Amino acid sequence: MDARKYPIGEIIDIACRAGKIVLENGGETYRVEDTMLYFCKAFGIENCESYSTPTTIIISIIDNYGESFTRMMRIPSRGTNIDKVEAVNDLSREINKNPITIVEAKKKLQEINQKQPYSLWLTVLAAGLASASFTVIFGGGWIHFLMGLVVGASLQLVVGALNKVQLGYFTTNFMGGAVAALLGWLLSYFGILSDWWIVTFASLMLLVPGILFTNALRDAVAGELVSGISRGIEALGIAVALASGAAIAIMLLSQIGGL
Repeated sequence: MDARKYPIGEIIDIACRAGKIVLENGGETYRVEDTMLYFCKAFGIENCESYSTPTTIIISIIDNYGESFTRMMRIPSRGTNIDKVEAVNDLSREINKNPITIVEAKKKLQEINQKQPYSLWLTVLAAGLASASFTVIFGGGWIHFLMGLVVGASLQLVVGALNKVQLGYFTTNFMGGAVAALLGWLLSYFGILSDWWIVTFASLMLLVPGILFTNALRDAVAGELVSGISRGIEALGIAVALASGAAIAIMLLSQIGGL
């Protein structure tokens, strides 16, 4: 497709939109950069460079006349939605094989970005089942499995509400750790479980930043030192927040009794 058919600004814009969706939803740094390059090449731009960190994407294009165009876009918040990452990744490859207009590409990206997440109750159910499954790994029995189901589902509801308030990842995970410890303590306080820590640890696994840590390690090994270090520090911060929230809650609850 001839690059002169579309203004350079439109090509940069759609490349940034694609990269933003991938980065916001948990995509690796290299995937963000490759996706932007694929979109540029799909619309006839071969001489382009892209750069990404967990909070910023930058793309630079040199047109047929040697003029340089650069755009930077900040990413204020990030989450995890592998379905969106896969959809944008597939689209970037598909339009190189079967060219479409830039208007159609924008429409498809908008549809992907506006795709509704899983329903609240499905997410809560999945969190409960995941937490219950971890109780088995930690050596629990059927009673731990059932309590893990309840505690995991409850914790997901609390964290979901905290995310809507947008308190920041450290505060949200700190309070999530405290809630997990509190719910486990209640099981001991009411005499339901003596080894309540199994349920607490199982529910905390829902908040452990596994994908973030994996991406940090992958970026570091691939030589993406800025992204690797920043993602690693973010993962460490979340782990510290979880541990601190749970520890402080247990210290306070031990003063009440029942531990």
